[in-house]
Amino acid sequence: MRRRSLRLRLLVTFGLGALILSSLFASLTYLGVQRLLINVQQQTDLRQSYVNAALVRSTLYTSPPQLANLLASIQKATASNVLVQTHHQWLARSDVASTKDVSPLIIKLVNAGHATEQTLNVNGEIIFVVGVPIPAVETQVFEVFKLNNLEHTLRVLLLVLGAGALFTSIIGMSGGLWVTRRAVRPLEEVSLAAALIADGALSTRLVVTQADREVQQLTESFNEMVSQLVERLERDARFASDVSHELRSPLTTLATTASVLQQHRHDLSPAGQESLDLLLADLSIFQSLVEDLLEMARSDAGAVPLVMETVPAVELLHQSVRSAARRHGLDEPVVEVANDVGDPLVKVDRRRFERVITNLVDNAHRYAEGAVAVRIDRMANQLAINIDDAGPGVPLDERELVFERFFRGRAAHDRGIARGTGLGLALVRDHVKAFGGTITVLESAEHGARFQILLPIVPGERE
Repeated sequence: MRRRSLRLRLLVTFGLGALILSSLFASLTYLGVQRLLINVQQQTDLRQSYVNAALVRSTLYTSPPQLANLLASIQKATASNVLVQTHHQWLARSDVASTKDVSPLIIKLVNAGHATEQTLNVNGEIIFVVGVPIPAVETQVFEVFKLNNLEHTLRVLLLVLGAGALFTSIIGMSGGLWVTRRAVRPLEEVSLAAALIADGALSTRLVVTQADREVQQLTESFNEMVSQLVERLERDARFASDVSHELRSPLTTLATTASVLQQHRHDLSPAGQESLDLLLADLSIFQSLVEDLLEMARSDAGAVPLVMETVPAVELLHQSVRSAARRHGLDEPVVEVANDVGDPLVKVDRRRFERVITNLVDNAHRYAEGAVAVRIDRMANQLAINIDDAGPGVPLDERELVFERFFRGRAAHDRGIARGTGLGLALVRDHVKAFGGTITVLESAEHGARFQILLPIVPGERE
C-alpha cells in the first residue's frame, strides 16, 4: 500500500482536528442553548398558565356562558390550547384543542389537586402541557403550548453553528496548509539536494537562512556533511590516481622485461616457460587493473570531463564493435539492427562509449566464449543496445552485484583462472549513467547473458 505524503497527512490531521473541535463546540453550544431556551419558554408559559387559570376561575364565578369566548381570546393571545374539565367532564375547550395532548397521568395528578407540568414529543413536535386545579369550583384547567417558534429558532441556530463549524474547519485546514508548507519545505529541499548529490552533483548545497534556528542548524549540518563527504571522495580518488600513476612505470618495466623473456622463450626450461606464462597472464591482469583504477579515479575526481556529442547511434556502434574486436584480437560480433530502429541520434562521449562496448565485448569473451551478436532495438523514445552471448548466463542474485566494484561472480571462478579485475562492468555502469542511460542484465535469445543498454534518443532529422 502506497504511503501518503507527510504534507497530506499533516493537512488532513489539521483539518480533522479543526472539524472535530468545532463540531464538539457547536454541539455543546446547541445543547446548552436548547436547554436554556426551553427552560425560559417553559417558565414563561407556566406563569401564563396560572394567569389564564385565574381568568377561567373568575369567569366561572361571574359569567359561565362567556367561558368559550374567554378560551378563544386566550388561544389567540398566547397561541396555546386550553381545555377545562369539571367533575370529570370536559366543559369547554379552544377550537383546535384535543384531549390526546393531555396524558392520563397529568389528568390523574391534577384531579388529585396537584399542579402539574410535562414536556412531550408528539409526532416530532415539542409540546408543553400545564395542568392547574381549581378546587373552589371543582374544575381543572389544562393548557397545551406548542413550541413551534422555539423549534424554528433552534433550527436556525443549528444551521448557524454548522456553518460556523465548517468555516472553522476551513480556517483550520488553511492554517494547517500554511504550517505544513513552512515545516515540510526544509525537508523537501534536503530531499532534493540529497537526490542531486546521489546523481553526482556534488557541488549542491543548501541556502542558509536566518528565519528559523532549527532550519538553519539543519542546513548548516547538511552542508558540512556534504563538504566532508566530497572531501573524502576527492581524497580517495586522488590516492587511487596517485597509486595507479606510480605503478605504471614499474609495470612498463615489468612488461618490457617479460617481452624480452618471451623472445628467448626457447632458451628456458619447461618449468621456466610455464612460470613465464603465469607471469605474462598476471601481468596482463595487473596492467588492466591499473588502467581501470586510473580511469575510475579520474572519473570520480572529475579530472576527465565529459565531451558529449550528438551522433548517429548505429554508425557509432559499428565503429565501437570493430574497435573492440581489433583491440582484443577477437572475431567481430554481428551487429543486428531491427527494422523499426531507423537512424536515431544519441548524445554520448565517443571515447567512453567505445570503452563501454569494448568492456562488454571483452567480458563476453572472458566468461561466455564471445558475444553472439550485438542487437539494436527501439523501445519508445529509448534505444536498446543488447550485447548477447550463449554462455552460462548471470544468476538472478548476481545481476545487480556484477556492476559493483571488485565483484567477481561465480562464472569468473568456475573458469579456473581469474581473468578479470572486477572493475570493467563498474566502469561501464558509471559511463552509461553519465550518458543519462541505464544498463541491466537479462537473458539472451540463446539463453546466455544479455547486457542491455538503454539510451535516450535525441530528436533529430535522421530519425
